[in-house]
Amino acid sequence: MKRAMYIAAVVLFAAIMCVFAVAMKTMSSRNARAAATERERLDQTILDLQGQVRQVKAQDKSSRLKVNQLQDAIVLLTEQRNQDRQVIKDLWALLATGTRREKEANIEDDKLTPTAKDKEGPARPGEKKDAKYDVDALKKMLASSGGNLDAAVHQIVTAEAIDRTLQEHAGQPNYWAAAASLAPDQATALEYLKEAAELYPDSPAVLSALVSAQIAAGQVDESTLAYASELKRLDPTNALGDCYAAQCQLQTGDVAGALQSLAQAGAKGRFSDDRIGMLMTRRDYLLDEGLSDAASLGLSAFTLPLEHLAMIRQLGNQSLDQARVSATAGQMDQALKIAEDVTSIGQTVSSSGRFLVHDRVGIALQQGGLTEQRQIYAALGDTAKTQEIDAKLQVIQERSATIDTMAQGFGSVMAKMTEEDLAAYVDGTILNGEFATLQGIQEIAQALQWAQASRPKGTPQTTPPKK
Repeated sequence: MKRAMYIAAVVLFAAIMCVFAVAMKTMSSRNARAAATERERLDQTILDLQGQVRQVKAQDKSSRLKVNQLQDAIVLLTEQRNQDRQVIKDLWALLATGTRREKEANIEDDKLTPTAKDKEGPARPGEKKDAKYDVDALKKMLASSGGNLDAAVHQIVTAEAIDRTLQEHAGQPNYWAAAASLAPDQATALEYLKEAAELYPDSPAVLSALVSAQIAAGQVDESTLAYASELKRLDPTNALGDCYAAQCQLQTGDVAGALQSLAQAGAKGRFSDDRIGMLMTRRDYLLDEGLSDAASLGLSAFTLPLEHLAMIRQLGNQSLDQARVSATAGQMDQALKIAEDVTSIGQTVSSSGRFLVHDRVGIALQQGGLTEQRQIYAALGDTAKTQEIDAKLQVIQERSATIDTMAQGFGSVMAKMTEEDLAAYVDGTILNGEFATLQGIQEIAQALQWAQASRPKGTPQTTPPKK
């Protein structure tokens, strides 16, 4: 009897192990299939096309043209599988030129809206406006105005010109935000943005511009915080909405709510704004007023409003003031948490932005946050932490010195830029960031090499040799 029970137990155990093995194999197989789904889709497409090639080859020789076309398609699919970065570049090219191509196609096909036709007169298909201003003309304009870029913008893009282009693109919210950025005064800008918010309440670009404009104008109220909250809902992984909310709460006296929003911003690790899209949209306004393509792109980039960065810098300073108040009251944990959040926001701004000014603001926030952390750790007698903070501050200081060298060298480089150079510079900034783009310019690369070679370790040096 015992022997039979023992045998039954062994058989049952073996059955359980078999079931477990089958289950594990099934799970492994499912994971493998899930991981390979995308590759199999492309491979299957290629196999299908190859099958079609074989069928066509079996037909008359007159079908060779089709065979070549199918073979080209196979090559294209294979390249797309192995060169994902090319897809990104293609998408950028589409973004950069799509608006202008659409507009030209509408003119050629005589499809302008009745209002636009009334303003521009009879359409003449195929006609293109000659550029009234190229880069050289723009440089002369800047020289005569003492280098005032904003004055050049308002000289070229008048209030009437803004309304004319906006009317043509009234169905696109980005053009409303761009119109506000080109407006001659703050009140007009707010009018554009308030109307846009009513028309497009789900547009992050419009809401971000409106919140920023209201904060800059000192018109912070419940509606401003509501817009910031809606921006957080529309883009929940973006720290920008939380920064707006924190600044609004600080200005209305809600310190506890502001610190909570600050913590949420510091935890997200992603900072995203609509400034690249605004750059391209502003470019259209300038193109419509007769600037060449490169001049439009350059002037739009160099006058692009980045007022939200000033707001974030102010938020960081106010938050660190609150950290010092907490430290004085003996609330070291709270003070340390605030300083860490400010540092995290600084890191996010530096790593997410496309322009050197993002690095500047991010570095300032990191230096402020780390310095406050160091003081807290020193007060607590934590030598290891203070040494760790010192090392981080040294790295940031070296990065700041590198940016100083770039900024000092860019003035002379810009003065010699041609149409092609300027367009390549802005394109590079959009694709790879301004920091990487400047490193690719020979004069600036040489200045960086000299600075690095001549800089004693731990002592940033930013002055290039005299020529």
